[in-house]
Amino acid sequence: MTAPATTHTLLLLLALAIHPSVEICAPDCTNADPGTSVRDPTDCTKYYVCLLVNGEVIPSDEPVPCPDNQYFNTDHTVPRCDSINGAPQGFCSPLCDPCVPDCDGTNPGTLQPHPQDCNKYYICLSKDSKDGHFLEQDCPSGSYFDFMSGICQEDLTLCYDYCDPCVPHCTYDGQLIIDPLDCHRFYQCTPPTMSVFLCPHEKMFNIKTNICDASECYITCGGGGGRRGDKSVVVG
Repeated sequence: MTAPATTHTLLLLLALAIHPSVEICAPDCTNADPGTSVRDPTDCTKYYVCLLVNGEVIPSDEPVPCPDNQYFNTDHTVPRCDSINGAPQGFCSPLCDPCVPDCDGTNPGTLQPHPQDCNKYYICLSKDSKDGHFLEQDCPSGSYFDFMSGICQEDLTLCYDYCDPCVPHCTYDGQLIIDPLDCHRFYQCTPPTMSVFLCPHEKMFNIKTNICDASECYITCGGGGGRRGDKSVVVG
């Protein structure tokens, strides 16, 4: 069970208007017509198709990739895949990491899904909170967090399921991220591409300092290969 919140946090939560906030890394078909294509918020070379299912318009289960060397251009009246050659500066931004909760201190009181555990969720806190930018909470036993409505309910299909810890997620130029399968390797991001590098002299990539040193080995994939339930592990 999650540890009890501190008195400071409890007082802060009482002062906040807690409300759901749709995860920015999830595709959004709100007010879209069936058949509409919407951008994958985590990868500018992919898109989702909005589908009418049981009277509700929802995104397809998996994103559709654009052809090679193309990106999904939302500047058209009808968005489509265009060539990356000649694309305007910043065509691949903004992007987000689906495995990081959208709590940066600027949206206190909003509820966010736990990226890897549907039995939990986060309450975003303010920048000046002594407890960090979010507070982890448990859903009641046997229930799951619906990230769209911000409530715990019994339907597992309503879980946030966009985080794959076995896939590296680049969000901005120059970002350095660890290879989720090999702590001796890391990537330098230039979305939508990335370059792979090997740490020298058997050193490992430190996810806290973003440099190669003799630190512990952080394997973010967790070895499970699936989306839900994988967690970072430390190999001494």
